[in-house]
Amino acid sequence: MAMEPARRAAWDTYLTLRVGLLPDLDTLPVGDRRVAVKLAGLAVRIHWHAPLWADYGRRLITVVSRARELQRAGDRAGLTAMLRIMLLWLFRLSRGAVRLPGAQQ
Repeated sequence: MAMEPARRAAWDTYLTLRVGLLPDLDTLPVGDRRVAVKLAGLAVRIHWHAPLWADYGRRLITVVSRARELQRAGDRAGLTAMLRIMLLWLFRLSRGAVRLPGAQQ
């Protein structure tokens, strides 16, 4: 059975964060251009898919905006904490643990 679009988008975004951005954040300076570019890409992906996730989409937009501010300020601890919150939400969305409009459960 195929995954619902909202769940697929959440999983793809989760992987972008977990496999793409977080490993770089562990090894590169928080202000590194590569971190900034991946974070900007994550923000674009979240803005694009947010309508699929109802209230969680709006929350994720707020959190990724704050994460970008923390990255620009050089706050590694704050940025990492925000990204881990996003990971949890995206994982729950991808698993269908959150009721979304139009989802089959």
